[in-house]
Amino acid sequence: MEVEFRKQDKECTQVLKNHFEQNKYNGEWLDRHREDINAANKAIKRLERHMNRLEAKVQTQEETIEALEGVIENQQVVMACFRSCECAKGRAFG
Repeated sequence: MEVEFRKQDKECTQVLKNHFEQNKYNGEWLDRHREDINAANKAIKRLERHMNRLEAKVQTQEETIEALEGVIENQQVVMACFRSCECAKGRAFG
């Protein structure tokens, strides 16, 4: 039983060593590329701000289009009323 325990202990120790080495490698990689990572993160934040501004502009344009559609509908109603009006047909002022 003690032999198997030692075997498991060695296997666990090797697994821990492997994880330690992998973490060390990952840490070194991060250190080497930290400047690039920071620059990329800043670029992402700039793009997010730009996207937010664009979304706000699109929202404003959609609201403007809706308002203009309302104006057009009102003008169409006015024109229809005007066409049916006696004044427009020249009958009121002879």
